[in-house]
Amino acid sequence: MDAPRHRSALAAGLLCAALAAACKSNEPTEAELARQIEIHTEATIGYLDMGELDRAVDQALRGLSLAPEDFKLRLFLGRALQKRGSIEDLLQAERVLRDLQPSEDFRVSLGLAEVLERKGVAFDESARGVAPGRHTGGADQATTRLRLERDAGEAWEESLAAYERALALRPNDHPAMTGALRVTSLCGDHAGALAWTDAILASTGADRGFWTSQLERPELSVRDEQSARDNIAELDELEMAVQLQAATTLVLCDRKPEAVERLDRACALVPDLAELHSRRAQLLVELGRYEEGLAAIDEYLRLSDGLAFEHPDIRRAYNLRQLCRSSLAGP
Repeated sequence: MDAPRHRSALAAGLLCAALAAACKSNEPTEAELARQIEIHTEATIGYLDMGELDRAVDQALRGLSLAPEDFKLRLFLGRALQKRGSIEDLLQAERVLRDLQPSEDFRVSLGLAEVLERKGVAFDESARGVAPGRHTGGADQATTRLRLERDAGEAWEESLAAYERALALRPNDHPAMTGALRVTSLCGDHAGALAWTDAILASTGADRGFWTSQLERPELSVRDEQSARDNIAELDELEMAVQLQAATTLVLCDRKPEAVERLDRACALVPDLAELHSRRAQLLVELGRYEEGLAAIDEYLRLSDGLAFEHPDIRRAYNLRQLCRSSLAGP
């Protein structure tokens, strides 16, 4: 080989070696890669907490581009898609969470249960939207409606099973228990819904006992006292919502006196919620308990003083009030 060609080949070899070394030096180390993944994970969680769902999805996907099998990033991606909530988001969240099954992390089963619950609601709403005379013949519409109703039922059945798996991994988890209550109610299983109501109230009763006992500790710090009171307030809200759901179920079962009792308990927990007094008043009037109904209406009106007189709810309340007074006055 002559000297110029030899020097050219040598220069080319040196350039290739230099480029390879530069590329290698730009590759992140294992520690640097782990830190990048950690940053994306923390950002995903932070954006989820702030409700910045698009950013949460983006950060999760960026992290997964570095570590496609990372459990936390996949879990939080599913959560962000679920909370974003479009039909396409729900379907993507379902795929992400199914890929994580089976898992000993109860959040996977809980997330999948919630996604399937909402998927069932979407099917059910679509079934209700298939009205006669639209787009297709009656027979086709009936077939479509039945298929959508079946799909909703199957989604809810699987959702309930997933809620129960979550509870097997984390007993007495309130989001899982209330989810199971919602799904059994959606399925029209009134007995099952009332059973879940009792289970939730038994759990919250035990929790309330614990936090109440904490308030009795003589060495309780100001911070711990506030934490205990905050937890008790959350239990009040949860129990109120559960009692309200129980009242709704009991009305459907034509057990209105028991429904009133449930509303009484709900009012004792959250006395300033106007809706509770309105629903209680309606039931009392239907039961012919006009004096109690009148008192409930007056309480509703007191709590609703911010609404204009022309508001439909206020007008209905005054009409109901007049009915009570007329009934009490007699013929």
